[in-house]
Amino acid sequence: MSDKKKFERLFELYSSLILDGFIDKNKFMDSNNMSLRTLQRDIEEIQKYLQIELILENDRYTLKKEYLKKLKKWFNFDNDNLKKNVDILFSVFMKKVSSNLSLIPHSTVSKLLPQNVDNEYYDIIVISNNEINNIAGDSENIEKLLSCVKDLNDISFDYYIQSSNINYKVKAIAYLIYYFQGIWYLVAYDHKHKKIKTYSISNISKIEIIQKLKFNNNKEKEEYQKEHKNRIESREKLIKLIEKKRSIYWSDNKLTKTTIHFNSEVAHYFKNRDYGFNQKIKKELEDCSIIVNFDFSSFTELRIFLSPWLGSFKIISPEKFNKEFIEHLNKSLSIMNE
Repeated sequence: MSDKKKFERLFELYSSLILDGFIDKNKFMDSNNMSLRTLQRDIEEIQKYLQIELILENDRYTLKKEYLKKLKKWFNFDNDNLKKNVDILFSVFMKKVSSNLSLIPHSTVSKLLPQNVDNEYYDIIVISNNEINNIAGDSENIEKLLSCVKDLNDISFDYYIQSSNINYKVKAIAYLIYYFQGIWYLVAYDHKHKKIKTYSISNISKIEIIQKLKFNNNKEKEEYQKEHKNRIESREKLIKLIEKKRSIYWSDNKLTKTTIHFNSEVAHYFKNRDYGFNQKIKKELEDCSIIVNFDFSSFTELRIFLSPWLGSFKIISPEKFNKEFIEHLNKSLSIMNE
């Protein structure tokens, strides 16, 4: 069976679990004209992607209540509304399998991205081992980047910083291509600064692939293979971090524990979905407002995270973040009033 058919089957399984809480084994096999072995493989994959456990009882694969609650926490809709808004259901499913894009047909992704990628339910894509033909920018550059990321090559490129109007040369290991809130980024290990950094793809030019094709002896080849294995492991860690952090901000410094009070008008959003890194509800108050803990890499990350919630929150701690945010707002108002 084709990958496209497989992808459609997995989405059908996901939809059945969300809407019904179970999968009818015989009905699913008949409608997809498939063998029991193929169904079992699909069940194994959907459990892996969704991090759930299914139990086979009376020809039904059923979900434990805690797993169903876990799946539904992404939605603020009842089942009837979800049936009418399949694009939302599909967007969340895409998010959940985004780090396994080799599963998704090119035509499906390229069709989906322009319409739905900015949907609040689907704001991140991670590309690590598959091509996508719908990234805005110079096509030759993008093809090189996709190739580098797929093979985890060393690369060099010129990077343009618009605010300073300067170009500088970067030498790095290409780990991921990463979509975040409307912009495509290259996530790479910068050799000069010895840390992971993100680069807007639209500002990258003059890409050169640095690839060792010949080895003088077996020792060189073994060292190369060992290094490549380490890079694969590093990329897997990055993908897990991105899926949790949902941000482009990276820091070698310690994360700052931050406590924020959200009023009753927006509290339900944070009860139903994790918006921030290491989000944890500390307390629910009698007026239906909540106090939430997060971890942030920097004030800039916090500022951008909180911008959509202006007028609905107060930063409790650390005090320095609260002061910096007030200063930022005052400066912004001053500029707007000039």
